[in-house]
Amino acid sequence: MTAAQDLTPTQQLAAWTARQTAGELPPDVLQLAKDFMLDHIAVSLYGMKQPWTEFVAQQVQHERGVAEASVYGQSTKVPMRAAALVNGSAAHAFELDDWHAASLSHVSACVIPAVLAVAEHHHLSGLRVLAAIVAGYEVMARVGQTTIPELIIRGFHPSGTHGPIGAAAGVANLLELTPQQTTWAMGIAASCAGGLMEFSQDPQGTMVKRFHTGRAAEAGVLAVLLAQKGMTAPKAALDGKFGYARAFSSAPHPEFLTQGLGEDYQIRYTNVKPYACCGALHAGIDAVEQLVADHDIAPEAIKEIVFGGNDSHLQRHTSADPDSVMAAQYSMPYAIAVALKGRALDPRLFDEGSYRDPELLDLASRVRVELHPDVVQVYPAKLGGYIKIRLKDGRVVDKLILEAKGTAAQPLGREGILAKATALCEPLTTPAARKELFDLVLRFDQVKDAATLAAAMARATTRISSAA
Repeated sequence: MTAAQDLTPTQQLAAWTARQTAGELPPDVLQLAKDFMLDHIAVSLYGMKQPWTEFVAQQVQHERGVAEASVYGQSTKVPMRAAALVNGSAAHAFELDDWHAASLSHVSACVIPAVLAVAEHHHLSGLRVLAAIVAGYEVMARVGQTTIPELIIRGFHPSGTHGPIGAAAGVANLLELTPQQTTWAMGIAASCAGGLMEFSQDPQGTMVKRFHTGRAAEAGVLAVLLAQKGMTAPKAALDGKFGYARAFSSAPHPEFLTQGLGEDYQIRYTNVKPYACCGALHAGIDAVEQLVADHDIAPEAIKEIVFGGNDSHLQRHTSADPDSVMAAQYSMPYAIAVALKGRALDPRLFDEGSYRDPELLDLASRVRVELHPDVVQVYPAKLGGYIKIRLKDGRVVDKLILEAKGTAAQPLGREGILAKATALCEPLTTPAARKELFDLVLRFDQVKDAATLAAAMARATTRISSAA
């Protein structure tokens, strides 16, 4: 047997993943897993009605295959991989899913669909599911931190690259793979890393970003199934000379793979979105809302707005004339306009048609994006924002926010997540069925068969696409 000190960081992370159980989880970590699963399900049910999700679901329907796991909110079953693909795409369909700042990635959309699809097929317990979710969050966040920020600067989408590895870790833990099999699964998943940021440069934004998390969830399931059958992968797939960290960064930080492992749980640093747009825009929205409230500012009184951000804001979030849902959700000027109108909490303001509103576009045209040293200094651990508003009467007011609402430092908490989930699911569900679903998720550690969740989602939804 190989001595612990002779294991590569990849193997050490895999060994931790393989042995992690629900009984070892601190109470707050277990609660966060349930809270984030509730947020994930509500966000996914809302995202299921988006056209880009329907495209994926239609392709799955066309291919059919063995009936193993459910598409969220529907009774039809598809292969586990296919369910993970559709549900993972739905989870990221409207920029409402959670995100981990230091890895710049959307963890739940990659990890939870993979874990739930496999758990449903094998009728595993809720506690097993929650332990697997925590393992997936841990691995995806740690792997991501080895490469950020260079990975995204090079043009890769972090959720598409880190995601397969996190999903594989979650499923490997769920199915109780050995440390060696888990090393293989994570290595196979690392070879599935992909996803480009070019959508952030396209005037129409396009739809492909939504697919990155679904593809990651699917790849994670496949990686575990192959590792179970004996497919091997390098023992240093994440930290080796040509491993993940060094492939995506010229200055990698492989120490993040194991530093504080088993003590400093990364799920604690996950952020829940109150707004349906890129997390990089949220601090700016908060700053605008506070300035409007504190100084009673009317939109027509504004001459100019300056947003101070980091390099990422300048590279990806400056368009003041978005021409698609995706472009609107990545536009700092448009997000500021929505905040000035007091409608930032309404996801419909980022939906088709709203971003063409002349009043919103006029406000967006008054926004200038530039660098701010305080925001640059804390990036990428914090996605802050600075707002300065020049009024037509000559007054100038400003606000710097380094931790937006919904971040780990300013959490929404269970009540906030329940309020968000209720608002998103209200048009799709009956009150009684919605309560049944939410209650089930929040006591998931007591559930004996994870398949009951899929059935509850199907019962809860009254108006959702039947594309799959």
